Amino acid sequence: DMASSHTCTGDSHQVSFRLSHDASSKVLHVGLPSSGIGKLMLPNGLYQCLELAGPTAAASLFQAKSTPVTLLLSHLLWSLILDLDALAEMCREAMANVVDLSSVALVLALAAAADDGLLLRACYWCLKDAFCSATGAPPSWIRGTGTVKLIRGALSYADICSTPLSVLSKIPEEDHLIKFKRWRTPFDGYTLCQVHRTRGPDGAYPHLYELVLDHSEEVVMRAIREDEQSCCRIFSKDSDPLSASEHSKEFLGSVVPNFWGTIFTVFDSGTNVETLGWHSREALELPVKRQKEACVIGYDTNLMGDTPRHIYLDFQTQDGKKHHMENMQPRWDKRLNSYALPFFGRVKKASAKNFQLVVNSDPN
Repeated sequence: DMASSHTCTGDSHQVSFRLSHDASSKVLHVGLPSSGIGKLMLPNGLYQCLELAGPTAAASLFQAKSTPVTLLLSHLLWSLILDLDALAEMCREAMANVVDLSSVALVLALAAAADDGLLLRACYWCLKDAFCSATGAPPSWIRGTGTVKLIRGALSYADICSTPLSVLSKIPEEDHLIKFKRWRTPFDGYTLCQVHRTRGPDGAYPHLYELVLDHSEEVVMRAIREDEQSCCRIFSKDSDPLSASEHSKEFLGSVVPNFWGTIFTVFDSGTNVETLGWHSREALELPVKRQKEACVIGYDTNLMGDTPRHIYLDFQTQDGKKHHMENMQPRWDKRLNSYALPFFGRVKKASAKNFQLVVNSDPN
């Protein structure tokens, strides 16, 4: 049903179709791009896309984890040209799950050209995890000796494409807003939870934590503290804290203690830019969201143990309004000969560590 001539894009990046026919036959002439990401559009990719147009055939291909990203990229380009929307969506999802350092430059070029949010996010987290890791960006990228090069804030792949990392600038902001809405937007009512701690052998570090809902025992988030002086890193429920990185999309924030362990500052999932710059200059070429303080928790030391603990928390809501919380002070019970405070069934064992926080000195 194609017209006698059809062209997609322009210049050397174009894909052109021309239909010629005589009395006995029809011939479809296809012109492929000679530069840019379109150079990956191989002739047999057109036939393969038409064969994969059926959902069963496509599913069998994408279930294979060994499918090369370049093949997925070729299929995605052809499916976009041919308006095979279902196949294009399957290609996008498959590529987002397997993008790695060997393919990220090509996928980033396509994602930027198509303004594809799914693929841009996949490329961002792949690059951030690499740039901010202990080893940093691959040395061959920086030296410019390999197929992939990182030059003046742009990631290139041979002579096919070069994409500035600035195209990823909206990803960290979007990630921040999603996590803010999910975890820091207030709503009416209580959410009753428990924190479960798992120590190492003989109580050794690391300590693993799970925040669990009372009514369903569903895990809401996980955390890890690797030693007594380190911060506690918090992750989403689907991650493994033992292997997860604070530069991954699963990272939610951290709790950082002071030297004495009496004041704890909670930070959001942003990046400590100063520490990152000291660790890796290349990492600063990647757009990041600067780390911000979420709240401060502290308590007064009570070495003698003869008075109730004083615990406080300061935080600021999205509208800029500041709040102060303190623990409700227990009363002396003559019958028990100790301080007491009702916990309405939430506490199973008497302890000086039990407390209740109230907002702005309002016991209700």
